Amino acid sequence: MIRGIYTALSGLNLHEIKQAILANNIANIDTPGFKKDIFSIEGGGMAELFRFVPGEYPAFVGELPLVVQPQVEFTTDFSQGRLEMTGNPLDLAIEGEGFFVVMTGEGEAYTRAGNFLRSADGRLVTPGGYPVQGEGGDLVLPPQGEVVVDGEGNVRVGEEVVGKLRIVRFADPGLLEKQGENLFRAPGGVVPEVAQRYTVRQGFLERSNVEIVEAMVRMIEALREYELTQRAVMAQDETLEKAVNDIPRLG
Repeated sequence: MIRGIYTALSGLNLHEIKQAILANNIANIDTPGFKKDIFSIEGGGMAELFRFVPGEYPAFVGELPLVVQPQVEFTTDFSQGRLEMTGNPLDLAIEGEGFFVVMTGEGEAYTRAGNFLRSADGRLVTPGGYPVQGEGGDLVLPPQGEVVVDGEGNVRVGEEVVGKLRIVRFADPGLLEKQGENLFRAPGGVVPEVAQRYTVRQGFLERSNVEIVEAMVRMIEALREYELTQRAVMAQDETLEKAVNDIPRLG
């Protein structure tokens, strides 16, 4: 019975994690370029149980999990969100593979969010102030002239070509780690490649790939699962109470 309580409590922990992930996805439904998190649950190994009777072969009676708390795996879904027209010349979206490269205080970071701004010194930056990288470093926009970005990422202001956006890809995007501010960081040893199959769309933003209806349905499911598991804990506790308090009285 005590093991049953532990098992049910581990289920409550899992449902809390599930709700936290779903809540974070829903909270970022309007965040440009946001990539939703998904998770999977893996149970531990199983131990076979046998009944031993003198003079007889052991009889198989079932299996028992070796661990109470299953393992939870987190991954990011990098599928592309829909593109939405904004008309802002500094809003850029990548149609296809790849990430924009930005420079932070800790080195390069990568993002699909193209809601860029012009800083006071003319640099193209993220809302967090991180410079967007071109093939030659920071992209600096002259103060006068219309900003035009073509499908390959070449940036022109008026008649002056100021550079080309650095668009990179990763053989396995699943290795990227979220670091906040809608940025990803590559762990040591993971080197980006030059992206090939993409088109830069000026005046568009890639929206979050979270489907609000699906996320809400899954949130409701997680809540119901939590309530059912909570009832299981209460049932185990009531049974244990009877075993401890009532059964000895019968003796």
